[in-house]
Amino acid sequence: MSKWQTFKKDHVLLYNALFTVAVPAAVWLIMELLNLAFCGVHTLNSVIDYTTLMRNLVTSFCFALGLNCNLPVGRMDTSTGSQMYLACILGGNLALSLNLGGVGVLLFSMVIGMLAGGFVGVLFVNLRILPMVLGLGISLVYECISFSMYNQQGLNLFGKQGVSILSNWGFIIVVMVIIMAVMTFLFQYSSFGYNRRAIQGNQKLANDAGINIYINAVLCYIAAGALVSIAGVFDTAYKSNLVPVLGMSSNSTVFANMFPMAVGVWLAKKSNPVIGIVAGSLSVQFLILGLSKFTMIGVSDYMQTCIRYSIWLIFMIYRMNEDKIARIKERHARVALARATRAKRAVPA
Repeated sequence: MSKWQTFKKDHVLLYNALFTVAVPAAVWLIMELLNLAFCGVHTLNSVIDYTTLMRNLVTSFCFALGLNCNLPVGRMDTSTGSQMYLACILGGNLALSLNLGGVGVLLFSMVIGMLAGGFVGVLFVNLRILPMVLGLGISLVYECISFSMYNQQGLNLFGKQGVSILSNWGFIIVVMVIIMAVMTFLFQYSSFGYNRRAIQGNQKLANDAGINIYINAVLCYIAAGALVSIAGVFDTAYKSNLVPVLGMSSNSTVFANMFPMAVGVWLAKKSNPVIGIVAGSLSVQFLILGLSKFTMIGVSDYMQTCIRYSIWLIFMIYRMNEDKIARIKERHARVALARATRAKRAVPA
């Protein structure tokens, strides 16, 4: 056994923590070197870049975590984007009409998101429609509802009193810490999280063991609705407004956040789902921010998007073949050990 393998075995927690931190650090370093070489600027070049990183990080983290509530259990809920639009437009405007400021917008949107997500969960456990098919249908309904409200104006936070707190670094960090603490408890230490992991392992065995898989599914949908609505509020605060969409256009938000969720689930093997998705979201945001600097040398937004999704495709190809790669490495290690042993025995005494 090599010294590195011995270190990993003796310091598992330290190795896992270093690995989780190393991935976003490596992405930042690669983008930093590329930006300096081709664009002559740093990836984080100004206060605006740091602010953009923080805003996009909390949005990406919350939405990816919302997707992670259902997807590992086998439920691909494509309605989360429309839930975000409905919750933010209805909840946000209600809070503004009551002069409750940014905190009110956040809380009201979260409550509406929980109701919207819970309704999808109730439909799922009662109608037994495929989650993706149900999500597509619900997307059309929620989009139409959000589009028809408030004269198709959506949610406008520009110049509204008390909403500047949604752009405050301290407030963003506090919200992220609270979400991380709450979701870590729910996923790792609560009966809900225990049941969810059991269902993820084998749904039939979990049901036979007495776990109510239907209540757990509804709770997962409720949690997802709350998280995506929080993501929508901070995204709206960054863009100043949220314009309603039609024709399942809200699904673009869902698929855009699949990348950080996929990276986060991969990193979660070395930590936990919440920490993994934070690190995954940070990695993707470093990639997006670094690619945005290439606009200076004529790389269009469309080409940046193409590069980003190509990297996602390559990553998913690696993930799907990770076991095969591990088996090939193990076989090569066994062959090398056999050759070394044979060579040692062939040496005359």
